[in-house]
Amino acid sequence: MNLDDLSDFVLVASNGGFAHASRTSGRSKASLSRKVMQLEASLGVRLFERSHRSVHLTQDGELLFKSTSGALDDIEEAVETLRDGRAQPKGRLRVNAPSLFGLMLMGRIAANFKTAYPDIDLEVSMNDREVDLASEGYDMVIRVNPKPDSELVGSCILKDQLLVVAAPSLVNQVGVQPYPGQQPVPVVVRSSARNKVIWKVDGNPVQEFETKPVLELPAFMMIRDAVLTGIGAAKLPSLLVEKDIAVGRLVCWGQSEAAPAELWALHTSRRLASAKVKAFMQFLKTALPL
Repeated sequence: MNLDDLSDFVLVASNGGFAHASRTSGRSKASLSRKVMQLEASLGVRLFERSHRSVHLTQDGELLFKSTSGALDDIEEAVETLRDGRAQPKGRLRVNAPSLFGLMLMGRIAANFKTAYPDIDLEVSMNDREVDLASEGYDMVIRVNPKPDSELVGSCILKDQLLVVAAPSLVNQVGVQPYPGQQPVPVVVRSSARNKVIWKVDGNPVQEFETKPVLELPAFMMIRDAVLTGIGAAKLPSLLVEKDIAVGRLVCWGQSEAAPAELWALHTSRRLASAKVKAFMQFLKTALPL
């Protein structure tokens, strides 16, 4: 298989057809078509369905495009860097982050990163599900407490402890801190069986108290807003509530006994990290010291 033919195939696929690829590259449609046909002949499959009105990828074409477009971008970047001796990485960098991290931190991080690396086109999306880097075209993902994955490598960039917090109005009802034997404390949770649960708060000794879920909400920021009304206590990341605690909008009963949450920046292990991925990884480590 000829690498030039593969590169021309990616050019046509990424531009949605031969005509647009020709205008973008300044090369003739006949030349691009000939290269793609050579690639099809070498592979023994059709990569495009052609008609008088449209051109679109076949199933085999879609598979090849998803598998090779990112790798070719990295090769091109590496070749240009070696040829021209550029110190600054360049190109598109797609990053996916969980919603809470994205809303609280990624705006500032993205702006400062763009200032430091103006030749990198940073695209950030937020999603709380686990996206697939290869099939969805991401260079990096940020995940909370990721499961071991042989396909992904990276580093922990932030640790955040859950705090048990409540509004002053609720504290006035149950005391400065709950204690064994009192009535169950109303709590706001992310998921619940609607039954009583024992919460533990770090201390010497560890404090335990019974809880009664009164509200279930899907996101930490929603839970924080609910807790501010005094409806119940909650376990929330310190990053989210430290300012509320500092000004007295919330009272902290202590750290949850659970281990701190870890945020990891990850990229695929199937090829060496590109210069732009390495740059963003190092930038995150500097911006978010453990």
